[in-house]
Amino acid sequence: MFVALLFWYQFYCGFSGSSMIDQWYLIFFNLFFSSLPQLITGVLDKDVPAEVLIAVPQLYKSGQNMEEYQPHMFWMNMIDAMYQSLVCFFIPYFTYYDSEVDIFSWGTPITTIALFTIILHLAIETKTWTFLHWSSCIFSIILFFFVALVYNASCPVCHPPSNPYWTMERLMGDPMFYFTCIISPVVALLPRFLYRTLQGTLFPTQLQLGRQLSKLSPETRAQLLTKLNVKETMCQTRLFADSFSPSLGSNASDCYKADNQSTPLPASPQTRESLLREDTKADHKTDQTAAASPQSAVLYEENKLPSSASGLERSVGFHEVRCGTSEVELLPLGTTFPWSSAVDQADFSLLK
Repeated sequence: MFVALLFWYQFYCGFSGSSMIDQWYLIFFNLFFSSLPQLITGVLDKDVPAEVLIAVPQLYKSGQNMEEYQPHMFWMNMIDAMYQSLVCFFIPYFTYYDSEVDIFSWGTPITTIALFTIILHLAIETKTWTFLHWSSCIFSIILFFFVALVYNASCPVCHPPSNPYWTMERLMGDPMFYFTCIISPVVALLPRFLYRTLQGTLFPTQLQLGRQLSKLSPETRAQLLTKLNVKETMCQTRLFADSFSPSLGSNASDCYKADNQSTPLPASPQTRESLLREDTKADHKTDQTAAASPQSAVLYEENKLPSSASGLERSVGFHEVRCGTSEVELLPLGTTFPWSSAVDQADFSLLK
């Protein structure tokens, strides 16, 4: 996007290769002004917290299937970069059109707008915000203005006949400079922001649903993740037990069928609200049933999960796996995992 700004200028300078941006800004832009936020995001940004990935390992499939960055997304980014460069170039161009400003008084606002656009673009794509993210973005903007003010104030004879002396100082006293620096990044990033908003609201991915799960309160998230982890572990244990005991084949088959037939539920806000209402009604009926029998009430309270977490579990969109419980749960460990009497369990390394 930044390089394309120079390309559009070639149509107005006879393709002479000249630049409306000061040479020091060209050198420092990618080296100092815009590099630190990108490095911080590249090192510290993460899709979802570790505890969510451990509880729901299916989220790793998005990376295995290359869902986050496919070939068509590359071309969309290229088109978006060209659009942003057009906005960042022509809004200042028409703002200062037919005026008496020199070339650097017009190029400096373009450089400022490009910096704001790149940092805000990065903010839209950042998934995890920390203190370092905020500090790097603020530091980059402050560094740019500091270098520009010091450089323009200490270089009265640079690049004659058009020199950058006192350029930024004059611009910061012009209200049109501030208006241009505000409206241009907004127009440049509006398509990307609308796309991300609509896509995340109407057609969320599994990773986006995982980030919603991580925003729950610690207690609710812990209970919900525990429940999801227990279900997954039970089914894996029963499938593993089937390899030792053929008599458990029916239960493993039921578990496999239930996992294949389960589908993620829609995750729109209206669907989540209706699921929460239905879950509340179901819990109310279960409370009444449990109250009729003291033993049932005890068993119910031991396995009860808050209605909000239960409803969110269905609305988050992950598969809910159900397995048969009649046979496996009643079998002792020795029957479920039979060992040959000829094998000394104490010397079996895998058992340890």
